[in-house]
Parts: sequence; structure tokens; C-alpha cells
Amino acid sequence: MSCRAILLCIATLCLQSAVPGFQKAGKGPGVLLIHGFGGNKEAWAGVAGELARDHTVLSVDLPGSGGTPGPAMVDGRADFGAVAKDLAALVRKEGLVPCLVVGHSMGGPIAARAVLDDPGAFRGLILVDSFLSAVPAAYMEPTAVALTKDPGSALGAFFAMMTTGPAQTERLVGEALRVPVATLQAYLRGMTLDPLAARQAQLRLPVLQLAAGPLEPDSAKEAATLAQYGFKGLPAFRVIHFPTAKHWVMWDAPEPFLVAVRAFEAGLGR
Repeated sequence: MSCRAILLCIATLCLQSAVPGFQKAGKGPGVLLIHGFGGNKEAWAGVAGELARDHTVLSVDLPGSGGTPGPAMVDGRADFGAVAKDLAALVRKEGLVPCLVVGHSMGGPIAARAVLDDPGAFRGLILVDSFLSAVPAAYMEPTAVALTKDPGSALGAFFAMMTTGPAQTERLVGEALRVPVATLQAYLRGMTLDPLAARQAQLRLPVLQLAAGPLEPDSAKEAATLAQYGFKGLPAFRVIHFPTAKHWVMWDAPEPFLVAVRAFEAGLGR
């Protein structure tokens, strides 16, 4: 084999993403739960336990979390498309088609990519305080750089803007510190690319955003915010606001969160 062929084989292997780690519980219609940046499947522990009463719940560790190998990368950025393809394959492998998929924060665009990759595998998409557009690099890059110098401080400053207080921030930092710094940086930089490549109109299944904080009373400003976060052009989209919750809505308002999830699921057949 030529040197060039060997290098091409190595490059191909490096771009392959790892099979996601997961926990499966319950029996019934399938639900796939995808955590956000720096987290792991335990972010869904309370929600998963309740849903598992009458669902088959898959709580996944994204590549690099829970001791799993890191994600496939392109130009130093996590390849959300490769991660999403593996999640869609997992849903089929576990016999959960069609599955309801729930993605928190960074898990939202990954969930949406999974739907685009295999529309027949999913019946509904729930985004938890999430986004479907590129996050400005000016917001992500300072944290990515700071992680090299002092990961704990960098993560503390990053999460503190989105939490209910020091205890929640400390929990998130502790979990994120178990993820390799290079993986955290790859995910931060991955979020600066358009995750859907402007294919919102192809998400033809119902989509629900469970948003932290109160509804913006100015309808024009609310519409502008939705467009900024990539929700313009979705064929079947709605938003529910949780006025007293911060970014981890499923922790801050667990009962209303579950009510919203179940109500959304109940309407999928109509």
C-alpha cells in the first residue's frame, strides 16, 4: 500500500465518530434524551425516571462524555453531523422508531441534525432552551482559549451566566471537568457553524422549544429573537416559556417540564 493510501485510511478513521454510550430504561414508545455542552446522560436522571414509567428512554452520553471517546472533528470543530448520524442509527438499532427526541442546549441542533439525517426515525423534536443557528465565534472562542490555561475558572465563568446559583454552577463545572479539554474546545467551536446549513424547512415534524425565562411582551422583538436562534422557516413550530427557570429548564421546573413534554407528545397524532 502506498504512503498516500495509508494516510487516507488514517484520515478516514479519524473522522469516524464513536458509538455513543447510553442508558436504556422503561418500556413503551421511544424517547431519546441528548444533553448539552459539558454534560452527560445524568443531566436527565429525574426526567428519564419519570418518562420510563411508560416509555423506553435512551439517555445518551455525547462523544467525550461519560468516559467515551471524543467526537469526530473537522478543522478542530466537533462534527455535529457525524454525531447525529450515530444517534439516528442507535434509535434504529434499539428498535425505537419512530422516536421522540429531546435535546438540551447544544443537544438541540444535534437532535435536529439526526432528524434531517433520518426523518423516518423520529416523530417529534423538543428543544430545551436551545438553538438551530450558528453561535457567534466571539462568544465561544474566549472560553475555548481560556480552557487551555485554567479549565475550572473558564467553565465557571461560562456556566455562571446560565445557572440559578453557585451550587448549580459547581455541579456543571465538576461534570465538564471530566470531559477532555480538547473535546470541550471542539464542541464550543462546532457550535459556531450553522448546524442545519439553512435546512430548517426540511424539519417537517412538529418542533417545540421549551424556553427559559418569560415571554418577550413585544411580539416583534420575540420574532426577531426566534429568527436569531434559527427558528424561522420551521413548518410546525411553537414555544413554551418557563418564566422562573434558567437554562437547565428540566432541573428548575421539572413538573411543568414533564407536563409540556407529555402534552406535546399527545398532540403528535393530530
